[in-house]
Order: sequence, then structure tokens, then C-alpha cells
Amino acid sequence: MTLYVKDRPNDFSEVVGNKSAIASLEKSISKKNHSHAYILSGPPGTGKTTLARIMANKLGATGLDIREINSSNNRGIDTARELINQTRYNPSESDSMVFIIDEVHKATNDWQNAMLKILEDTPDHCYFFLCTTEPNKLIKAIRSRCTEIKTLPLSEDEIIEVVSRVVKIEKLDITKKIISKIASASDGSPRKALVILESISSIDDEDEQVEAIKSNTPDEEDTEVIELCRILLKGGWKEVSVILKKLKESGKLDDSETIRYIVMGYMSAILLNGNLNTKAVSILEAFAEPTYNTGKNGIILASLNAIM
Repeated sequence: MTLYVKDRPNDFSEVVGNKSAIASLEKSISKKNHSHAYILSGPPGTGKTTLARIMANKLGATGLDIREINSSNNRGIDTARELINQTRYNPSESDSMVFIIDEVHKATNDWQNAMLKILEDTPDHCYFFLCTTEPNKLIKAIRSRCTEIKTLPLSEDEIIEVVSRVVKIEKLDITKKIISKIASASDGSPRKALVILESISSIDDEDEQVEAIKSNTPDEEDTEVIELCRILLKGGWKEVSVILKKLKESGKLDDSETIRYIVMGYMSAILLNGNLNTKAVSILEAFAEPTYNTGKNGIILASLNAIM
């Protein structure tokens, strides 16, 4: 079992960061006629599924009555029909039945349309948590039926707190220097930080740990986005448009928020290394606005603003 699953918080009091999202969730379930359908949206690895599972426990669901489904593999109308059918039954061992749908933006329009009625008129014992990095890909009718809660990346200090906690629990021999470097490499994602921690936990030499952290940043799949960062710093619009076209053709431009956070992380690293690069500052400002509603067009616009 991976560290980010094994040491996942079990209660809101154990969660680091995202206090606004937690407050919204707690306020929601404190109401007599609280929502039975939620959208948890935010960048990858920022705690959407963790918050959903904590909510499931607070709503009285345990064990087999918490059902987690990944829309990457279960995205069609047949899956929707099966989910709807399951809501007709009572919980098997607890008070409530909770469905956590990960990466719900990958579900087909047929799936989304099929789910409209059950999300609007959910049985009293059932709850839905739709987790997504791209809520803009959900049809408006889905979003109008759900209470939307947004998660945000953690600060480096918050990531240090998360990693330090897990280091203590697992009794790992990791120095404060290495924990700080993990935090810098995590792009605000506690999940990514713990993946990096796990990857270096069996390495004894500190210099080798540093090199291992570097090799985890960026991931191989992000190399084209890093190329975009370099071109934004040095090139003109013609060069930038070429790499944006490559990202669009590969489908990576669709994951706009991931691209945005990689670009911001890259520019922040330049500045935190003591290099007051005014171009990096301009790029940070251009990419500061979330792209939940603008998607890939938001990345194109941010890149244009950065160049101009």
C-alpha cells in the first residue's frame, strides 16, 4: 500500500490545508436538508478523494458501503445504469451508501445525462461525490444539481507539515533538508510529495536522495510542458505556438490546470533560487488565473499574455 493511501487522514482535524473547503463541507452537512450530491474540483493530488472519504464516514458510511469508481475505466451509460440500480438497495453494513466517482470529467455525455435524475432526486440513504480536475467538462445540468467544493494546492510549509507527519509515523530517516526539497518539488500536491518521499525512502545517502528528487521533477510525461516553460522565458509567439500545437495534438492541453501549475512551479523555482527574473514574474502573473472554465483556451491566452 502506497504512503499516500496508507497514511491518508481519517478526519478533517488531520487534514493539512484546504480549510475553506473543509469548512464548506462541514457547514453543508450541518444543515437539516443537506445536499446528497457534491462536486469536489481542484488540481491533481490536492485531497479531493480524501475529503470525500472523510465525508462518507461523517455521513455514516463504512466498509462496503463506500464505493469508489474511476471514470477512466467506467465511463459509459452501462456504468451509470448499474450505479442507479445500486441506489435501490439499502446499505449492507452502515447507515448510508456513498459513491465516490474519481476523474468524473472522463465520463461520457451519455453517462452524465443518465445520472441527472438520480443526482436531482437522490434516495435519502445515498450520497454522490464527483471528483474532478476539470469541472468545465461536466455538463451544466450536472453542475447545477451538485454542491461544488474546490480544493487548492498546499503551500510549501503545509507540504512540509504533511511529509514530516508521515516521516514520523513511518519512522523514516529523512532530514529536514530533504523534506524541504520534497516540498519544493511537489507543486503543492501532498500526493506527489508522498510519492516522492516513498521513492527515496530506501536511499541512505543524502546526495543520492537529492538526485532522486530531481529525477521525480518533472515526470517524464511533463517534458513538453517544461519545454513550454523554457520557450516562454526565451522565445517569441511563433515558437510558443509550435509547442502549444504539440500539446494540443497529444491531448495534454486538455489537462489545463496541470499545465498551469507546472508552469507556475517552474517559474517559482527560478525565483526561489534567488534569480529575480522579471520574465518569470510576468509569466507567473499571466498564469495566475485558474482555467476551470476556459480550459485549453485559457492556457493559450495565458501564454499569449506572458509573451506580450
